[in-house]
Amino acid sequence: MNPSRRRALQVMGLAGFTALTGRTAWLQVVAGPQLAARAKAERTVTWVNRAPRGDILGSDGTILASSAVSYDIGVDQLKIAQYEWTEDRTDPATGQRSKTVRGHGAAAAASQMAEILGVDAQELGASMVGESTYVVIAEAVPPDTWRQIKALGISGVEPDQRTRRTYPAGTVAGNVLGYTHEGDDRILIGSAGLELTQNEALTGTDGEGSVEIGKTGAIIPTGEQEEISAVPGTTVRTTIDPDLQAIAQDAIDEAVTAQGADWGCVVVMEPATGRVLVLADSGAVDPARAADTSEGDRNARSVQAIFEPGSVGKVMTFAAALEEGVITPDDSWTVPYTWTSADGQTFRDSHEHGVQQLTTAQVLAESSNVGTVQIGERLSSDVRHSYIERFGFGSLTGIEMPAESAGIVGPVSEWDDRTSYTTMFGQGIAGTALQSVQVLATVANKGLRVAPRLVDAWIDPGGGRSPQSRPEGVRVVSESTAAALTEMLIGVTQEGGTAEAASIDGYLVAGKTGTTEILTEDGTVASFVGFTPARDPAIAVAVIVYRPRDTYGGTVSAPVFRKVALATMHSLGIAPDPSVTAAQAAVDADARAEHAAQEATRGDG
Repeated sequence: MNPSRRRALQVMGLAGFTALTGRTAWLQVVAGPQLAARAKAERTVTWVNRAPRGDILGSDGTILASSAVSYDIGVDQLKIAQYEWTEDRTDPATGQRSKTVRGHGAAAAASQMAEILGVDAQELGASMVGESTYVVIAEAVPPDTWRQIKALGISGVEPDQRTRRTYPAGTVAGNVLGYTHEGDDRILIGSAGLELTQNEALTGTDGEGSVEIGKTGAIIPTGEQEEISAVPGTTVRTTIDPDLQAIAQDAIDEAVTAQGADWGCVVVMEPATGRVLVLADSGAVDPARAADTSEGDRNARSVQAIFEPGSVGKVMTFAAALEEGVITPDDSWTVPYTWTSADGQTFRDSHEHGVQQLTTAQVLAESSNVGTVQIGERLSSDVRHSYIERFGFGSLTGIEMPAESAGIVGPVSEWDDRTSYTTMFGQGIAGTALQSVQVLATVANKGLRVAPRLVDAWIDPGGGRSPQSRPEGVRVVSESTAAALTEMLIGVTQEGGTAEAASIDGYLVAGKTGTTEILTEDGTVASFVGFTPARDPAIAVAVIVYRPRDTYGGTVSAPVFRKVALATMHSLGIAPDPSVTAAQAAVDADARAEHAAQEATRGDG
């Protein structure tokens, strides 16, 4: 061969070898890992391990809200069409094992899955026929059921793991708990109540898993498998007593129905700690079926709806006058039915009467508007405004509920001649049921206002407990003022007071009725707010009924107070006071004797 041609062939061969070597090296070093990774990705199936949302508990540990992991089972109809159901069989004569085909496609897959799912095989098979790559054939399947389906090894059957919220107590504390919706990536998100305000704590961290599968859909035993467990959300323990909450909800529902009212609410609070034992709204929502309840009834009116407190506002006027030293409980007042101020503003009492001589305590017990404005005149508007704010009106309490209202307390500069007087008896300002109970709780707590709270503690997945910090108290009035006002408020529930229906056998009750007209529509708001045992208070309670058929808080709301407060005394293990029982028995005996004497006199006549 020509030497030059030989060299040319050698060069060409060397070049080809070099190119082949380079290509091989490129495949091994550069493209190889990429191709291997792509192949691995194509045969790897991944999934998300959903994190259970944290529980919400009652004060006694009762589960009020929880989470359950379930699966929606879907199918790839195209893969199902290619499914072949085979069974391993052993020849008894030869001992040889072989595969036997028992069926194909959707019919075969359905015949295996139907009994596990508890559905008709033909209907199930029909839902698996088509050209969709994902169709849900079963929803909310328990994990055990999914494991049985998964063990069948049917290619094209795919799970969608979901976390669903459950509310074992139904409507109990429904307006407090709130509810959730499913956001991106199947994560539950709080939409109302504690579910919303505690969403960050309640939300856990999802895990994930992956396996490599072969062409038949079977797991490759030697392939990589990874499993990262989910971290559950934090449990929120509340201050709510589920049993008392249920009693209060029933009681306010009965009152609202009997009165044909729009709505009502009950709040029970520990004055010294701020712990809210009951936050009940009428027509409570079932969080599991929130859409079945009208939008206006899903939230907590007890912390959102505002109204003029009416005569409950007189408590702030009397507290300010006592604290400023301009009155004493025994001062005497000349109280006509109507009274006109120096600037021409005329006021009248709720019931017509002649001119009365009343002590300060009697003015409060009989809830006299005329007597109250005479007392309030001894204070400047600036001073009274400051006390209204110190009692909590016009500012948020900070309770762990969304959309809380601060109420309305306009600046003194915006008070006209009449508002300067009407604010003395709870008109011209507005607040919530929670703010109303806070006023009486402050008096009960010796003049120290403690902010209400609903969350008692947070419990992490490992069981570690982080208690809620106890709110610092704000001094509103002195202990001596609070003590004097307490004695005056006891008179409200005694014979001759406006709230005899709030009295409880064996317990002293201090409180105040409230009745105020609704400015934006016809009707009134009837309320009673009080605390018991009056001289050693354990609870403060507010009962609000919006637009009842009857008018007065003493007849509409006080009986609800009595029912809820008595149940709370029993729940807390606070026994009746023997001295109170004896005193009440003596009063009853005197009343019976007087009645008998009157009957005898009529008989003689």
